[in-house]
Amino acid sequence: MADAVGTQTETLVIRGLSVGVGIGRVVFRELVTGLIVGILLAAVVLPFTLLIWGNAEVAVTVSLALLGACSVATLVALALPWAFSKLGHDPAFGSGPLATVLQDLLSIVIYLGIARAIVG
Repeated sequence: MADAVGTQTETLVIRGLSVGVGIGRVVFRELVTGLIVGILLAAVVLPFTLLIWGNAEVAVTVSLALLGACSVATLVALALPWAFSKLGHDPAFGSGPLATVLQDLLSIVIYLGIARAIVG
């Protein structure tokens, strides 16, 4: 899910940078969008995970991990193209495999951190 959310944000950021739209105009909307998508996914996944696993701790862990992964993916997708642009490189270098790897690694860290905090 992190990649799907991140790819959308990357596309908008890179397009904005290429046509002269400042990153500031994109940041707020994309952060809110990433948060809303995360909240909706968490809300939808919670009852299904609870039904399938029958364990509230697992269901809450998965739901919160999805929320966190979507939120962090948006941040990574905003930061990488912008950083490449600021360094004088093509902002598109900050998308694709590089962004996906970072988003996936952060998603795993988030999941494991939440699992450790909730399940123990």
